[in-house]
Amino acid sequence: MKALFKTLFGDWLNLGFVALVMVIEVTLVRAGYTHQAGVVVPAFILAGVSWLSTR
Repeated sequence: MKALFKTLFGDWLNLGFVALVMVIEVTLVRAGYTHQAGVVVPAFILAGVSWLSTR
């Protein structure tokens, strides 16, 4: 069962990163920066994925 959860969700760093992305997205949209969110969020995801790939 542990292998199934590891395959579906990854580890705590992956889950934490996804949660952080969601918080950033919601914060930007609720603050009225929807156009900037379209630029910031993909750049943040790219930086996070490159950081997670080295771990």
